[in-house]
Formats: sequence, C-alpha cells, structure tokens
Amino acid sequence: MPIYKRCDRCGKRLPSGTKCECLKQRHKEYDKYSRNRKSDEFYHSKEWDIVREDAISFYTGIDIYSYYILGVIEYGTTVHHIVPLKDDWSKRADRDNLIYLTDSNHQLIHKAMREGKYNEMIELLSGLVERYKQEFGTTPRGGQKVRGPGGRPPPPYSSHKILN
Repeated sequence: MPIYKRCDRCGKRLPSGTKCECLKQRHKEYDKYSRNRKSDEFYHSKEWDIVREDAISFYTGIDIYSYYILGVIEYGTTVHHIVPLKDDWSKRADRDNLIYLTDSNHQLIHKAMREGKYNEMIELLSGLVERYKQEFGTTPRGGQKVRGPGGRPPPPYSSHKILN
C-alpha cells in the first residue's frame, strides 16, 4: 500500500515523493506578477555566469557560512548576494557582495532577513567574506595562489557535499 502525504498549500492527498500541481501554478503566478524582470534578466546573462563562476572559484566551492559559523566543511550550491539586487543594483557583480552557500544556509539567511535581522545578516556575511579574504587571500583567478593560515590551501573545489 503506497504512503501518502498532504500538500502543505492546498491539502490535496499525494503519493509520497511527488509534488503537487498547485506548486507549478504558484511558480507561474510568481513569475507573472512578482518577479523582478531586471534581476531575472541579470541572472540569465553571460555577466552573471562569469561572476558566479568567479565566486565559486574564489570560495573553492565551500560554504563559508558553514565553515566559520557551523564549524563544518560543506560544498555550496548557490551564490548569494549579501546586499540584495533590489537594494543596491550597483553591487550585482561585486565579488565582495557574493557568498557561496548550501541551499539550507541560503534559506536560513533569507528567513532571518525577512524576520527582522536584515542588517545583522548583512554585517555577519560581509564579515565572513572579509575573514575569508584575510585567511585565504584575495585572488581567485591567476595571480597569487589562494592560501590559508599556515600557508595551507583551502579545501579543493567539488560539486559534492561532504557528509558527516
């Protein structure tokens, strides 16, 4: 006998492991009525592809929030703008405004920012970027090699998460 779950949004009964059709409709509505077109165009541009790859390379693929705050090494999946595009468009390609995060940390940060810890999160993330630059260098491409405390390199880049 299959296992069922309820959709959190509409309450429809679904087989476990499937997604409800109402989620597709929700995304269509968001795209049509809420999505910022200017930001969307940027995220689908060659400029963003280059900036994103530069950030991933700079952080050697690791989530520095997990590294410094949680004390674990996890490989990131999302490049996050510390100061959102809607608040400062001029920082859209500024590497100091980018941080590489796991999906769970990305959601955690957005939740904290929505719940009134907006400035605290910006300060915390900016501080993590500065700390990483001090410990591991500032040149992701060419130039000097990125090195950490004691001259050791940061963990190598990989698209896989390290599981404890």
